Amino acid sequence: MPASFNKHFSYCLSLFNKHFSYCLSSSGSSPGYITFGKTAEDIKDFPLVLGNVQQRGIDVHYDVANGKPGFAPELRPAAYIKQPKKTEFARSSYYAKQAEAQCSDCHIVEVSSLLPPTVCNLTSTIVPNKASLEVVSKYGPCSTINEGKVKSPNYTEILHKDRARAKYIQSRIFKPKHFGSDDDDHLKRTKALTAGAVPFLSNGEFYITVSLGTPRQVVTLLLDTGSAITWTQCKPCLKCFKQKTPLFDPTKSSTYSSVPCRSKACLPDFEPTCGSNTCFYGALYGSGSSNGHVATEKLTIMNGSGKFVKYPYIFGCGTNNSADIDGVTGLMGLGRTPSSFISQTYQKYFSYCFPSSYGSTGYITFGKSDDDIRNKFIKFTPITTSPKQSLFYDIMVIGMTIAGKRLPVASSVYTKLETITDSGTTITALPPSLYVALRSAFRKQMSKYKMIKPVSELDTCYDFRSYDKVVIPKISFFFKGGVELELDVKGIMVVYKKDLSQVCLAFQKADPDNPIFILGNSQLRGKEVHHDIVGQRVGFGPGGCS
Repeated sequence: MPASFNKHFSYCLSLFNKHFSYCLSSSGSSPGYITFGKTAEDIKDFPLVLGNVQQRGIDVHYDVANGKPGFAPELRPAAYIKQPKKTEFARSSYYAKQAEAQCSDCHIVEVSSLLPPTVCNLTSTIVPNKASLEVVSKYGPCSTINEGKVKSPNYTEILHKDRARAKYIQSRIFKPKHFGSDDDDHLKRTKALTAGAVPFLSNGEFYITVSLGTPRQVVTLLLDTGSAITWTQCKPCLKCFKQKTPLFDPTKSSTYSSVPCRSKACLPDFEPTCGSNTCFYGALYGSGSSNGHVATEKLTIMNGSGKFVKYPYIFGCGTNNSADIDGVTGLMGLGRTPSSFISQTYQKYFSYCFPSSYGSTGYITFGKSDDDIRNKFIKFTPITTSPKQSLFYDIMVIGMTIAGKRLPVASSVYTKLETITDSGTTITALPPSLYVALRSAFRKQMSKYKMIKPVSELDTCYDFRSYDKVVIPKISFFFKGGVELELDVKGIMVVYKKDLSQVCLAFQKADPDNPIFILGNSQLRGKEVHHDIVGQRVGFGPGGCS
């Protein structure tokens, strides 16, 4: 032993009553420790002498005053000597392990796992049955519209669109305290209330691929539970945005038919106008519009185990479109209206799972399968409005927890909330009082990490470049009926910059003038979400996509 260490060591023995112990790491990847003085755990001495290889992972005690060495299982007392300074990466890994033992309601996260994968993994998801379709993120490597390349989401633009869409949703939500019980009177008042309210196109991330026509022509459609109609771009196109696949050509299909003005298929949801005995539709959005013919066609869903066909299917054949939706050809409305896909197929039931990772696919299933009937893991909460009152899926949130603790929010805050699930919104918006409570609790749990300045509308952000692992508190929503929705970690934090210098809490504060709780698609990742239109309920459970 070096002389310099002996001198320091003698001082330590004198100071700590001539008793010391140490534990050598058994793996080499985690630190050992040395302790000077006795601890409460030092209660047994075992007279045995071994080499240092055999001492790895063992508490070794030297009681110089009594002339006894001792051995015991590793206990790691609190008063161990501080290790030499490590790199930030080593420290973060160690702190994560310590936190894991202390926080059962936390996620221990490899920081690199928060980044979007660059390779598509098609083996992590099993599409349930023949009426199911793969769901793909338009940003990930599984997307055909990106030709297998990763496209980073522009969160500044996404948040702007989310806010505009929230204003439209707020204008359409039924408010019982403002209306009588008479349906006709309600509809008249609702129409008056929403006159001038401009819909905002889905900010949705996830799309499906289906076929229209005979022979089949491929179209890609964004999924939107907050929209009424389905439409896709068609030839001849007076004005069309760019798309990756060829335009749908009605002249090449033997099953295409334009809808006459007086036909029952000229549904009010299309806000139709008539010309030359043809039913035209016009869908005006805050970010553009889609206009064209209302038509019927054969719609085909294909997957590995079979196919599902709906004919005739009523949709909008858009020939004048300015609503650019990132390379997809159109939109599939899944709202509670007569023109939506789910209403037209008479299934009145659908479920979906949005992948938690950009590098894998999810699925959507139309209709109720035997597995759904037997599935005890799906817990349902009631829809609080009728289809005549709202095209949205309105539910009731009754509480939130972070790291297993309820947010300190009065129950009256929840009972006054308008709450909907909306696949066309990306980042969940919370009313100001609820958002402030969540933000405060989250910051407290994340206090060991240095906050950075706000990024766009996201005001709780961190620089994770110096960490290999981080500890993130779990967040859960609770809905009427005792239903809990525990969020995936990627529904809690969003990577704003790919170098991990800006990683933010994935929630936004709703406009004070529109204090609505909109459950967006980021918070639904990795979960199965069931919509039972006949049963008037929405269900949540563990998903089969990751």
